[in-house]
Amino acid sequence: MNNNESVMEPKNNIDPSKGRAGISISVKILTVTLGTTIMVLLVSGIISFVMSRDSIEDKIFDQLTSVREVKGQQIESYANTIRGQIKTLSSNPTIIDAMSRFGLQFKHVLKKAQSEAVPGADPHLGLISYYRDEFFERLRANTADKLKGVPVSDFIPNHPGSIGFQETYISNNPYPTGEKHKLDSSDGSLYGNLHKRYHPFIRQYLEEFGFYDIFLIDHKTGHIVYSVFKEVDFATSLFSGPYKDTKFAEAVRAASESDDKDFVKLVDFEPYSPSYNAPASFIASPIFAGDKKIGVLVFQMPIDRINDIMTSNHEWEKVGLGKSGKTNIIGEDFTMRNQSRHLIENREHYLESIRNTDLPAQTVNLIESLGSSVGLHPMKTDGSKAALDGQTGMDIFQDHRGANLLSSYRPLDIQDVNWAIMSEIDESEAFAPIEKLKDR
Repeated sequence: MNNNESVMEPKNNIDPSKGRAGISISVKILTVTLGTTIMVLLVSGIISFVMSRDSIEDKIFDQLTSVREVKGQQIESYANTIRGQIKTLSSNPTIIDAMSRFGLQFKHVLKKAQSEAVPGADPHLGLISYYRDEFFERLRANTADKLKGVPVSDFIPNHPGSIGFQETYISNNPYPTGEKHKLDSSDGSLYGNLHKRYHPFIRQYLEEFGFYDIFLIDHKTGHIVYSVFKEVDFATSLFSGPYKDTKFAEAVRAASESDDKDFVKLVDFEPYSPSYNAPASFIASPIFAGDKKIGVLVFQMPIDRINDIMTSNHEWEKVGLGKSGKTNIIGEDFTMRNQSRHLIENREHYLESIRNTDLPAQTVNLIESLGSSVGLHPMKTDGSKAALDGQTGMDIFQDHRGANLLSSYRPLDIQDVNWAIMSEIDESEAFAPIEKLKDR
C-alpha cells in the first residue's frame, strides 16, 4: 500500500439501520402505515357518511313522494266526486221541483212586497239590530281593518221582499247563529209550506255528504231563493246585491250562462263575509226541467273534508311524516288551502313563530281570530312556484321559520283551480340518524 494513501473514513457517522436523520426505518414504516391507515379510514368514513346521507335522503324523498301521491290522488278524487254529486243532484226530480216552486213563489213574494212597500214605513228595526249586534260584530273580529269606515247598511238588502225573507228566517228565527237551519217552516205562508216540504230532504243531503251549505238560485236575477243555513246572503241577488263581486257570484254567473246540462264551475277559496270571512269555495251547476233552464244549484265546499285528507285525521306519524312532516295544498296566490299542522298541534308556538317573520301583523291576527291558516299562511318557495307552473320534483327549501325542508311537490289535476301539493319534513329530523353516525 502506498504510504501516501490513507484509509478512507466514513464522512458521516450514519447507522445503516437508521435514516439520514437518525430515525429508524421501523419508525418510518410505522408512520407511513399509520398515516395510510388513518387516511384510508378517513376517506372510507367520509364516503360511508356521504353514501349513508344520500341513501337516507333518497329514502326520505321516496317516502314524501309516496305520501304526496296518495294525498294528491285523494284530493283529486274528492274534487271529481263533488263534481259528480252536483251534476247528479241538479238532475234529481225533487231538486228540480223544489227549484221551480221556490223560484216562482220567491218572485211572487218580491213582486208583492215591492207593490205594497210604503216609503218611510217600518224601518225593520229587528233586522237592523241583528246586522249591527250579531253579524257585524262577528264579522269585524275576522276582518283586517275591523271594517273601519264601513257602515252596516252596506250589507243589508234594499229590496223589501228580501228584507222580509231575512226577517222571517234570520232575525226572527228563534235558533241562534249557526243553527238557523233548524227552522223547518215559518209563518204558514206558501213559501213557508214549500220550505217545510223540501228543507228536510236538502238538509239531509247536506249532512250526509258534509257540505257547508246548499243553495238554489234564480238563474235570471241571481237571487238566492233557498239555502240550508240561512246566512245573510239568503234572499239577496248575486248579480246586483252586496255579494255580486264574490267568487260565489262568479260561479253562479258561469252556470247561469251555460246551456250544457253537465256544466260545473268550481271557484277557489276566498274570505266570504256572510260566513264571517271564513274561507269559502263554491261549486255550481245549472238546473234544467227538460230542456229548459230554471235555476242554479250551488254547494259551499267544506274545508273540513280537505283538512281530514291532508292531515290524515291528525295522524301524521302513522303515514310516515314523523314529528315535523306535513302535506299542504298551495293555491295560486301561494297561500295554504288546508290547515297547518303547526297550528293544529301547538297553536301558541305556531302564532309566536309567524309573528317573528315578515308576515304582516294583520295577517297573523286574522289567523289567530279565525283559527285557520287557509288562504292566509304564505308558502312561496321555489318548490311551490315550480309546482304551480306545472312542474313535478323534489328539493330542499327554507320555510317561514328559516328551517330547511325536504320537499316533494307537483301540480294537482283539478279542473277550474290552480293548486299544487307539497309533502315536506324538517331536514333536522330527516337527517338525525346520519348526524349520529357522523358524531360516531
